[in-house]
Amino acid sequence: MGTLSAFALTTLGRIPFPLLYALSDLLAFLMFRVFGYRKKIIRQNLQNSLPKLSEPQYKAIERASARNFCDVMLENLKLLTLSKKSLRKRMKLVNPEILEKLEKDEQGIVLITAHYNNWEWMGLSLSTYTNQNINGVYKPLSNKSIDALMLKSRERFGTNLSPMNAFAKKVLSPTGRKSINIMLADQSPHKDKVDFFCDFLHQDTPVFLGPEKLMKAGQMKLYFIEVHRLKRGYYEMKIVPLVDADPEKKGSATLAHVKHLEQIIQDNPENWLWSHRRWKNSRKK
Repeated sequence: MGTLSAFALTTLGRIPFPLLYALSDLLAFLMFRVFGYRKKIIRQNLQNSLPKLSEPQYKAIERASARNFCDVMLENLKLLTLSKKSLRKRMKLVNPEILEKLEKDEQGIVLITAHYNNWEWMGLSLSTYTNQNINGVYKPLSNKSIDALMLKSRERFGTNLSPMNAFAKKVLSPTGRKSINIMLADQSPHKDKVDFFCDFLHQDTPVFLGPEKLMKAGQMKLYFIEVHRLKRGYYEMKIVPLVDADPEKKGSATLAHVKHLEQIIQDNPENWLWSHRRWKNSRKK
């Protein structure tokens, strides 16, 4: 069954883009309009995060967010089949000079990203813009065939992926301290590992301190990579240095990337994943 599933995913990755987006429109209609996928969670997250919007505005974001969700999900079928040339055309880095300087200086960084637009294409394409080592985190899947296929697709242009329990050791190795270390930082920490809260989108929010800890332990700098959709199937990336306002204060660097993401979401909320339970481990009032 696993081998069959892997073959099916590889075959689906060759669907032409026009057909892929037609399927995405159909999937969005079925998931969100017919079956109401996580309808209550999405509306609650939107109302708590963007409390001043009107009912028509909430509905417009919900429709656009559904399209974004399905577009990204189906675009990722292309992870194994997109050529390097096509990928760079569809995921353009607007300021490659930052990577060039990091590589020249052998400067390692912690690069924060989020579940915003197509983060998978970003992770795949970044290694095509630099010769510097790129490390990332992945969660192994229970299906071994699918897991091997996903790992192969994500690493095929040079990115090195590690499970979470091995990532810190890799980052703090001599090579890791000179690498680009990518971390998704908008997930909710497990309730047993929460040790920092801050205000994010008008809500008391538990946040990972892992990126900050690794940055300081490895004496690296902190950057954020933005991914913006230009049109359907085409994006641009921008790498932004973040400023830690108070390096001696716990959580200061974390607040820098949290507030940067908050502004991006407020500018274009439809491109973030509103269907996940981001605030499930917030402190009860």
